[in-house]
Amino acid sequence: MGAAGRRRLTLRGGVQLEIVANLFVMMFAGLAIVAVVMTGLSLRALRDDALERLRMGARHLERSLDGGARRLGDLAATVRASGPRLSGGEFRVLDERGREPGFAVPGARADERLELLLELAREDGEAVELGSLVGGDLTLVRRLRSPAGETGFLVGRASGDEIWRRLAPVIGSAAWLLFIATIGFVGFGAWLLRRRVVSPLALLAAGTRRIAEGDLRARIAEHGPAELEELARGFNQMAESLELEREALLRAQESLSRSRRLASLGQLAAGVAHEVGNPVAAILGYAEVCRREKTASPRTRELAELIADEALRVRALVREMLDLSRPEALLLERVEPGALVERVASRMRPQPLLAGLELDVQVEPGLPEVEVDWRRIEQVFVNLIENAAHALRAGGGRRIELAARSGHAPSRPSRRSGDAELASYLELRAPDGVAFEVVDDGPGIDPEDLPRIFDPFFTTKGPDEGTGLGLWNAHRIAELLGGRLEVTSQSGRTCFRLVLPAADTPAGDVQAPRTDHR
Repeated sequence: MGAAGRRRLTLRGGVQLEIVANLFVMMFAGLAIVAVVMTGLSLRALRDDALERLRMGARHLERSLDGGARRLGDLAATVRASGPRLSGGEFRVLDERGREPGFAVPGARADERLELLLELAREDGEAVELGSLVGGDLTLVRRLRSPAGETGFLVGRASGDEIWRRLAPVIGSAAWLLFIATIGFVGFGAWLLRRRVVSPLALLAAGTRRIAEGDLRARIAEHGPAELEELARGFNQMAESLELEREALLRAQESLSRSRRLASLGQLAAGVAHEVGNPVAAILGYAEVCRREKTASPRTRELAELIADEALRVRALVREMLDLSRPEALLLERVEPGALVERVASRMRPQPLLAGLELDVQVEPGLPEVEVDWRRIEQVFVNLIENAAHALRAGGGRRIELAARSGHAPSRPSRRSGDAELASYLELRAPDGVAFEVVDDGPGIDPEDLPRIFDPFFTTKGPDEGTGLGLWNAHRIAELLGGRLEVTSQSGRTCFRLVLPAADTPAGDVQAPRTDHR
C-alpha cells in the first residue's frame, strides 16, 4: 500500500474511529443512566405493588376472624394452611408478647426489629418496614382483635428476591433495548459522519495532495455542512489563485526569455549593421560598376546583377532585424472584427501571390469590438495569409478562409471555484473575446515542426522565401495586444487562430501593454 493509501486510511480510520468511539461511549453511558433510573422506578413500583398485595392479604385474613376463626390460635392455623400465593406474602400471627399462639411449646420471641414494629402497630394500628430498595424485604404489621377479646398482630412479609424475580424480565428487555439502540445509533451516526464529514475531508485531503503534486487545476465539490462547504470554497479559490499566479509566472518567464532573445537580436543586429553595412554598400557599389562597364561581357553583367540582389537581400535582413528590436509605441483603437477582416481581405486579394486562390471571409454576427493597432494587426494577418498561400502553392489546395468568431479571452481559467469537480465550463460561459482564424486546405505542418513554429529564424520555406521572423513577430504582436496566437495542423487543414479580448472585457494580469518595449 502506497503512502497515499496509508494517509487515506489514517484520515478515515483516525477521525471516524475516534468520533464513533466517543459516540458509542456517550450513547451507552446515556442509555445506561436511563436504564438505572428506569430500573429504580420499576423497583419502587414493584415494592409498592408488593405492599398493596400484603395489605389485601392482611384484610382477607382479618375477615376470617368474623367467618369462624374466633381465636387467634384458629387464625394462626388458617394462616399456616393458606400459602403465600393466596395471601400475597408470608403471614404469621403473634400475640401481645410477640409469640405465635397454638403451639404446645410457645414460640420464640420476636427479634428487636420486629419488636419495634409491634410497638408501632400498638400505637398506630399498622407499621411498615420497607427495607432497602435493592434486595430488601418488605414487612407489614397490623394489630388484631379476635371476637373472643384476644389482641395480637398479623405480620406479613414479601421477600426482596421475589421482587427481583418479577423485575428480571423487565431488566432483560431493557438490556436488549439498550444494546439495540446503542448499535443502531452508533451505526447511523457512523454513516452520517462518513457522509457529511469524513468524505468531504477525504476529498479535501485528496485535492491537497494533487495541489502538492503540482496539479493546480484540482478542484473539489462544495457540499456538506456549511463549515465544510466554506472550507471547500476557500480551497477552490486558493487553487484557482495559485493556478492564475503560476500561469502569470510562466508568462512572465516566457516574456523575459523573449526579451532576452530580443535584446540579443538587437545587439546582433546592431553589430551586423555596423560590421556588414559598409561591406555590403561596397559590394553594391562594385556590382553597379561591373554592370556599367562597357567592356564587360553579358555573363559578367549577369553575375553582377546576382551579386547586387544577394547584397540587397542581406541589407534587407539586417534592417528587418533592426526594426524588430526597436521599441515602438502601440496606437490602439477600437474596431469591429468584421471591418478588420474585410479590410485585410480587400488588401490581400489583388496580391499576385494569391492569384488563382480563393480567399473567403466568414464573420459571425454580434461580435464585440476589439482594441488593436491597425498597422501591427494588418502585419500579423498579411504574414499568416502569405504563409498559407506559400503552403498551398507548394503542396496543393486552393482555398484560404479568413474568419472572425466568438471566443474566450486569453488566460481565462477553464474552471472557477463554483464548478463541479473535474468539470470544464469554459464553453458554456458567455464569450468575452474574438477569435480570428486563417485556415488553408494545404498539406499541413509536420508534427515535429509545430513546437518550433513560433521560434525566431525557424522557417520551412526555401532560402529565398523567408527569414523565419514573420511568425515569431506575429506571435509577439498578439501578446502585445493582450491575446494569443496558436496553431493546429493536420493534412488538409492548417488553422492559425488569433484570440483577442473584447474591448470592454478587463484582461486582469494580461492587460495589453501600451508599448512593445521589453
